[in-house]
Amino acid sequence: MKTINQIICIALILACNPMLFAQKTIKEYVTKNNTEKIKKSIIIDALSKPATHKSFKDGHGKTPYLSSIKQLPDTLALITFHIIDVEGVSKFSWWDETGQLSAQQGNLIANKINKQTIVSLKEAFKERGAVLLTPEEFLDTEKKRNFYYNSFAPEVSKVGTFLNNIENINTDISVCANNYRYFDMGAAADYKRSESLGNDLAKELGVDGLLSVSVGFYSDSKGAYTNMIKMAIHGPNPNPKVDKKYVGQKNGTGYYEGQLYFAGKFTFKKPIKTIEVDYKKKKTDNINFEGTEVIFSSFIEKYYDEMNKAIDKVSK
Repeated sequence: MKTINQIICIALILACNPMLFAQKTIKEYVTKNNTEKIKKSIIIDALSKPATHKSFKDGHGKTPYLSSIKQLPDTLALITFHIIDVEGVSKFSWWDETGQLSAQQGNLIANKINKQTIVSLKEAFKERGAVLLTPEEFLDTEKKRNFYYNSFAPEVSKVGTFLNNIENINTDISVCANNYRYFDMGAAADYKRSESLGNDLAKELGVDGLLSVSVGFYSDSKGAYTNMIKMAIHGPNPNPKVDKKYVGQKNGTGYYEGQLYFAGKFTFKKPIKTIEVDYKKKKTDNINFEGTEVIFSSFIEKYYDEMNKAIDKVSK
């Protein structure tokens, strides 16, 4: 029998080490929590969902004013699918002993998550009358491939530069799945980034919506723990510019050809260990992302819930 002092000591150790709680798998998590509970855990701030006040009918602002389901994207391109070590310079970074992401290991993990989830993602859109395309599908001409990989340079505002992690392919803190380009999710809600993606990139790729996906990790000396998932959808402004003077063009309240339709974040309260790491051999084992596809699909359900709520509200 453990004494009271021993029990208290164990409780204190657990409280100070949240990673010790992370014993369940993602599959066990989604089995225990139904879709509605998962959707409630996906956080969308007020500035990352459709505008519903009547004053936005003129199309101003970084988020769209939606009045019909016909305005929702029919064809979307999955433009970035990457993973990020949110403790990129931590002592126990699971990528390698220097605290930097290993491109080889990171790409392996990103590919595994992509393979685990892409079918469910496509199906989630298909059930709602939309098509989700991967790079192999939307980069069907040399012109599109060159623009996507080489020419396109997304913008970001000064405020966005200050508040967000800005895209930098040399940071070595994030790694993409095969064929994807890295676009920083920290800047997803920036109005200039939204215009760059939602208008410039979408128009060049010939689609009316862009989906971005990111999976974040914490790490310690024993392995990597999936911590959060982010998704964002950008697209063209569904409301044509009217003949008037729009104010606030440089602070995010003007009229923009591209907008942020949705940006959400899901965070595990108790990070789930999904990868075993052998630092001496510099290898990863027991990689398990089964169940992640359920959370991904929940994001898409949440997206359509929010869009339809906005449409219903402005239609009254």
